[in-house]
Amino acid sequence: MNKYLIISKNWLGYAAVVTLLCFLVYIIAQQNFRQSANDPQFQLAQDAVNAINKGTDPKLLTGTQPLDIASTLSPYVLIYDTNGSEIGNNITLDGKIPEMPDGVLNKTRSNGINTVTWQPRAGLRQAIVMMATHKGYVVVASRSLQTTEDHIATLGSQVLFGWIVSLVAMLVVVMLQESMTSKMSHA
Repeated sequence: MNKYLIISKNWLGYAAVVTLLCFLVYIIAQQNFRQSANDPQFQLAQDAVNAINKGTDPKLLTGTQPLDIASTLSPYVLIYDTNGSEIGNNITLDGKIPEMPDGVLNKTRSNGINTVTWQPRAGLRQAIVMMATHKGYVVVASRSLQTTEDHIATLGSQVLFGWIVSLVAMLVVVMLQESMTSKMSHA
């Protein structure tokens, strides 16, 4: 059998295993990055829900500093009343009050909690945790996904580099094995 055919045949098995492992590492790490992007929002939303349920005026729980979500990485809290209107918020998107889709607010009211990725415009993605209060308010805690997506892009580059290095290393191993096998059979 042709030496290069043997090397290719033996290398393909290793390549398939390396590719599968790199794919699994990427998917698991990417999902971990994305899921952990919600952690601060869960805390902010739960604290606000607890305060409203204990009688705190929702207007006191929103930030006083104006933030434009198009330019901030800071987490923020929005509160919607039973009619779906924002109350006491200083959060804007390009100078206008951002609007949550009614369906998302209604789902939160019926389920008690809702997590979504919101893209109010191209290139702007937000990780959102929403929680309903006993009084019918919906607390929306959110933050930009920019840093998380930057981490995921870096992860992709690292896994790609590792995949290529591993494939080349496996090719070298297979070539050395074939060389040793050939030498032993000729001896």
